[in-house]
Amino acid sequence: MTLQILLIADSDSQLLACQALARFSNANGATITVNAIPRDGTPEGVLQALELIGTVWTLNAQALLADRRLDQFDAIGVYLTGSKLAEFRSCYHRNCLNNKRPARPLFCGFNGVVLERFEEAIAWRLGYDLICLNGPRDQARLDLLLRHTPFQQQRSVLTGLGRNLPVQERGERPKRLVFAEQVVMPAAASERRHLIRILTRLARRSPEWEVVIKPRVAPHETTFHTVDSHISHTLVETVGSPPTNLRLSYEPLAELLLNSRLLATVSSTALFDALDLGCRPVVMDDFGLRHDLGTPFFASSGLLRSLATAEDLDSLDGGPDPDPDWLHWVGYHTDFTPANLLQALKQLGHNSQDSLLNLNHPGYVVNAADLSTNQLRRRAEAAIRCRDYGEARRLLEVALLQRPDNRNISRRLAALQQSNRWLRRLALLVTPRFRL
Repeated sequence: MTLQILLIADSDSQLLACQALARFSNANGATITVNAIPRDGTPEGVLQALELIGTVWTLNAQALLADRRLDQFDAIGVYLTGSKLAEFRSCYHRNCLNNKRPARPLFCGFNGVVLERFEEAIAWRLGYDLICLNGPRDQARLDLLLRHTPFQQQRSVLTGLGRNLPVQERGERPKRLVFAEQVVMPAAASERRHLIRILTRLARRSPEWEVVIKPRVAPHETTFHTVDSHISHTLVETVGSPPTNLRLSYEPLAELLLNSRLLATVSSTALFDALDLGCRPVVMDDFGLRHDLGTPFFASSGLLRSLATAEDLDSLDGGPDPDPDWLHWVGYHTDFTPANLLQALKQLGHNSQDSLLNLNHPGYVVNAADLSTNQLRRRAEAAIRCRDYGEARRLLEVALLQRPDNRNISRRLAALQQSNRWLRRLALLVTPRFRL
């Protein structure tokens, strides 16, 4: 049985998670379509890479929910931020009910390592037919969170942390260290400069090696996650003229890793890309084990190293391999792959209505519980009073998805969408406010 699967995402990191899932799913006989919800900051290269794997749509959420082609899929994977996950699930099931259409199984997952706020993340994901987890570590946390609650029947599946088809042989590679910039890394300008100084000194202590800094995006590109200063500017400000064996590269990370011996990271999921592609990973502990950097996750990995005090890169290259028990615990193991998801979807069957988890229980409040249209409209009016027009617009867009025939919601939303502030104020004055 060949599964037809739709994946939905709206930011670069989520689309990369979909890319990895699509790569494995295609190898296991599934056919993948990805809908990249349009938004500013999505690098064009990410979309181009997805097009090489399967079909790519670019519908917004409202158009996607109204598209009859959703019925052709066997399952739908949703990779959005927490509140949007709950909103999509609620609107999709409401839309299917109102239009007497069958609801397909919905699943969701994470964009890599869950470094913090796991409980909040699960609270938004409850009610999905399947929640994809990385490995036993996440499963144990989920079981502990939901035991003795009405939600302990929530289904989950372990899909692992492998994001590339593994390279079997490491082979002889050039002496090159890649440092992967990431979202979670020192945010303070002083710490970012300190990071550059560490890499610069290490390059000078290892003249036979090349040190490559891989930025998330080029200076002229934008992304969903922004920083005050691009790392290329930090490099110039910190060291002026870097040593000849230190450079920046905008090549795809996978290509760099295939031709490098070492990857250094603060806490990036790129560590598992390196393992896939035969490149030895190193986790920097120069900033300590800090929750804001996510480094406690790697505490028992066997990979923590101080780059500032390392003799040279040869000494790092000769370091130990990661602890196999830790790899299994976090989900990097052949037991945990997207093949588990495909098998679970086949067992669920074509229609998910009979397996819906009831999220409304007296005494229990979870983020994923259905939001009524009236709740959304009340919150939108509160946001308008605070002049938070972006939040008000988002809430009314969700309300309109639930009640597409409601003219007052449409008018109020149209008023908020006015770009001219005077026209917006006038439109808000003449359109009816919601009162209950």
